[in-house]
Amino acid sequence: MVKIKVCGMTNWEDCRAAVGLGVDFIGFVFYRKSARCVAPGAARAMIERLDGTVKTVGVFVEIPEDDIDRVMDFCGLDYAQVYTGRTGPRRIAVYAVDNCVPEVADDGFILFDSHSPGFGGSGTSFDMGLLADHQALGRAFIAGGINEENVGQILALNPFGVDFVSSIEKYKGKKDLSKMERLVNKIRGYEI
Repeated sequence: MVKIKVCGMTNWEDCRAAVGLGVDFIGFVFYRKSARCVAPGAARAMIERLDGTVKTVGVFVEIPEDDIDRVMDFCGLDYAQVYTGRTGPRRIAVYAVDNCVPEVADDGFILFDSHSPGFGGSGTSFDMGLLADHQALGRAFIAGGINEENVGQILALNPFGVDFVSSIEKYKGKKDLSKMERLVNKIRGYEI
């Protein structure tokens, strides 16, 4: 079964709703330029309340590896999503897809996202056909404008997981719980 990652969490109500829907991963953004940025102390408080019910991911941009590790340890995060291409046991390496798929690391979790001026959460998608039969799909999350209309095309690729943010928001940083429920239910009800 494809894993579901909901990213850009900023408050406990949204985390609790996501857990209630049975998502597998919850992401917290630590990029200060993002409208979805959360302070490490706030993330830690939410992660403690989650009490291991889901895997947690910190999204890091332009931060040295030592600082990433410090925040991960402080917050109790399971994984770091990084934009450096670096892989490792607790890393998810992000690769931007434009009109071709970039070369990816040979091991570890990866995330394919649409190429955009910023770092994720743009709500734009890319040509998912570019990923057909890609050798890394079994360890890859797919992100980038995932919504109720296109999620079937993405699930047909049989990736490890899907990652969504903007399509289930009322505004940046606050989830629309009914949109999140509909998208999660559509994913869980999908049959290959």
